[in-house]
Amino acid sequence: MAQTSQNKKDLAQARTKTSFDITDMTNYLYGGAANVEQRRYIIDLIAREPIFNKDDWCWLNHTDAVKRGIAMSTRLAEIKMEHELNDLDFATMVEAIDDTLPILLHNGAFIPVINSQGSDEQIEKWIPLAEKYQIIGCYAQTELGHGSNLSQLETTATFIQETDEWEINSTTFTAAKWWIGGLGAICTHAVVQAKLIIAGKDYGAHVFVVPIRSLDDHKPFPGIQVGDIGPKAYGGFNKMENGFARFNQYRIPRENMLMRFSKVSRDGVYTKPPHSKLSYGSMVLLRSVLIRQMALYLSRATTISTRYLTVRRQFNNPTSRNDIDINPALETQVINYPMVQNRLFPMIAQSYALFAAGSVMMEMYIGLMTGLSSGNIDTLAEVHAMSSALKSYCTTIAAAGAEECRKLMGGHGYSYFTGLAHMFASIVPSNTYEGDNYVLTQQMARYLLKEVKTARTTPDKVTPYSKYLLLALNRDSFAHSRCSVTKAEDWLNPDVQLEVFEHRCARLAFELSDAVDAAGGMEKTIWSDHNMECFRISHAHAQYVMVLWFIQSVRDARNPEMDEERRASPEAITILERLSNLHALHTIQTNLADFTEDAYFSPSQCQSLRAQVKALVASIADQAVGLVDAFDHPDFLLASALGASDGDAYQRLWDKAQTEPLNCREVCDGYEEYIRPLLKKHGELKL
Repeated sequence: MAQTSQNKKDLAQARTKTSFDITDMTNYLYGGAANVEQRRYIIDLIAREPIFNKDDWCWLNHTDAVKRGIAMSTRLAEIKMEHELNDLDFATMVEAIDDTLPILLHNGAFIPVINSQGSDEQIEKWIPLAEKYQIIGCYAQTELGHGSNLSQLETTATFIQETDEWEINSTTFTAAKWWIGGLGAICTHAVVQAKLIIAGKDYGAHVFVVPIRSLDDHKPFPGIQVGDIGPKAYGGFNKMENGFARFNQYRIPRENMLMRFSKVSRDGVYTKPPHSKLSYGSMVLLRSVLIRQMALYLSRATTISTRYLTVRRQFNNPTSRNDIDINPALETQVINYPMVQNRLFPMIAQSYALFAAGSVMMEMYIGLMTGLSSGNIDTLAEVHAMSSALKSYCTTIAAAGAEECRKLMGGHGYSYFTGLAHMFASIVPSNTYEGDNYVLTQQMARYLLKEVKTARTTPDKVTPYSKYLLLALNRDSFAHSRCSVTKAEDWLNPDVQLEVFEHRCARLAFELSDAVDAAGGMEKTIWSDHNMECFRISHAHAQYVMVLWFIQSVRDARNPEMDEERRASPEAITILERLSNLHALHTIQTNLADFTEDAYFSPSQCQSLRAQVKALVASIADQAVGLVDAFDHPDFLLASALGASDGDAYQRLWDKAQTEPLNCREVCDGYEEYIRPLLKKHGELKL
């Protein structure tokens, strides 16, 4: 009978220390048992399909990977139709596949953009075809020469009144559409952002449905040059054929301009939209989805790292959590070292906070779209700014967190077989696409400057998440306000935590407003001079709402009047409160300069804050494995030799290494051509 490895014993022993019901915690994270069961069902659908097996991914070159990606895309579409799955189920399938496929922008951007910006007639024409995959689309905005600066896109759509057509043209070499997911090989159509030109007048960027390839033989239509831009950094997005396209006076019907809001009549009369930002809905969707996606990514990274660090033993250094009572000869578990805990456990807390933020942000998006459908734009500015700020912040911490999890795992962490290398390569580009994380922070900053103006003139109209601005209306009183913490336990009061974040946000917002006013106001200031201040206030606001929403989520879990899906057991709530406190206080500690430069914190408060963070970290140690188990990521999804649920890390890593193609031969390929001639260059050697 095979002997159970020490690795397995260590992970099993760690699970016995969990003080809460893991199933209950999982239900809290995913909004109820029904959602958990549906997620498991969908992931199992994918895991049973041979085409989605991940064992050989690291050996594929880009060309082979794209072909595999196309095959996976086809099967993904078939499964969606066979099982009549909804958009949420489709997103779960994508999560389970754990790679970016050529077809993803079809469901993630092409269909949503037509649904949100197309007229009823256009939706009726295009969406049924798209939903049955009779056409496959993508979203083409970025160009070789321009990405974030939408106003300077160089692709044009010129109205030809004689034939009632648009002439799509790449006016310069740099006007080529670039980085477009799905465009390189699979797509038959694209929704293209192009400058609308009528009688020589530029009406700005608008969206057009543009046929790219023939539905008969898939060849590009005359007037279109299309292809793949090549492999990406870190080997990421290897199955996605990010493409380019150049248009040479390519004609499409006038009706292919999406006309829910802007319109152009047969005689070339342009009707502007009732609000210039109505098209922002699709951007808000993509950014809102990213927040939830970062929760899933960071929770997977912390799951892998936590499990491995629990079974990894190094040195016999004493810690407060040594297990010498089990076996005095054993080395210390790496997870018991305080330095490791202080790096790892705050990221577990961040993961839980990201789950809460993802849920609220999606609720805000749904509320926005419900309002827009009836012409109500009241929440548009706030939701757009919020999604921008959170996209920037959440993708930043997820990418940094995944890399920190890898570094925590030491030398073995550099192996592809951890599952973290592929994950990191998937997260990193999110810092750039859907808005560069630094440029994007200007959206929230501009929004808050308008809110500052509102606070000064009509304070009762300040939006809920900007109410903290009212604190600073009396500038002299605000300048002399100080943190209310008098003893270490005060830091555990959620209301005190929120006061601290609100003070910081109010100060940074008014400082930015003062700087802009001193430079001549919004219209005259050199905006780039304030970029760093914009970044600071945007991330400060994002951190504030992250802390707020996590606190609210825990309060809802405790509230007996709340829907059952949002509630949790008393044992789970106790741990959730610790996580919420750790998330809030660690965020403050990480950004301590922001809270001290105006003397809001005293030196003694800083010291008690650090002590409280240290105590919270220690209080979570026994719960760490249970907390990551509650994320409910199956081994198929983790694809990690070191983070598998059974803890048998060394055996799994050994087994994975044996699959390396180099190991299929006793003498390596290249010996006769290169190694032998070098060894024999100076004659035979006898030793």
